[in-house]
Amino acid sequence: MLKGKWQLKTVEQAGEISPVDTVWYNFQSESIFMYQVYSAEKDRFMIQYGFKTQPGERTLQLELISNPNPMNTFLPVTDWETHIRTFTVEKVTGNKLVLAGGGKKYVFEKF
Repeated sequence: MLKGKWQLKTVEQAGEISPVDTVWYNFQSESIFMYQVYSAEKDRFMIQYGFKTQPGERTLQLELISNPNPMNTFLPVTDWETHIRTFTVEKVTGNKLVLAGGGKKYVFEKF
């Protein structure tokens, strides 16, 4: 059900909701993942590939690899602290995905 391109719409932390329109998570197959960020100031997209695993029905683990960018140049444009993130899948439908992790809630829409 995750397969496809999902655009991040909001991030909620401590009751504060921030709109987002420059981040996409792409689930290209059962195991391939791509993180895409649009930089308005540079007018270009940055992408990073990685892997997706689902150790449990409501658990999603994403791991970025140094492809095509070194991790130390890509991570600063994200809110990830390390190249691996584990999320709880709070909701997934045909057009909405809600992930929680690190004290934040991420709401995506199918792109």
